[in-house]
Amino acid sequence: MHVPPETPCAQSARTVGGVALSHGDMNDIVNPGIRKEYQMRVLYINNSGGGWADYIQVPDGQTVERFFAERMPAGKPEDFLIRVNRQPVSRDTVLQENDRVTITPVKVEGAA
Repeated sequence: MHVPPETPCAQSARTVGGVALSHGDMNDIVNPGIRKEYQMRVLYINNSGGGWADYIQVPDGQTVERFFAERMPAGKPEDFLIRVNRQPVSRDTVLQENDRVTITPVKVEGAA
């Protein structure tokens, strides 16, 4: 499914809980004019805000650092706990097919 950026549906589909979507068919909405060949699927669990989980397509050979930069463009990695398959990982870790990637803020706004 491709939704052109100018349609009302595309406008509401750009963010969920304030986090930009950029997976599968949504890539054209978030990154117009940028085409990528997606070759593997990972489970992305976003625990920021309301939180959500979804299987998404990512380029083969994508690192955790690049994954974070694309999914959380306004975020700083040091403000989040980033895990792959429930284990803390380094930024240069290369994602594999069916990995489970979890991004959780280390401090929740408004919490004491």
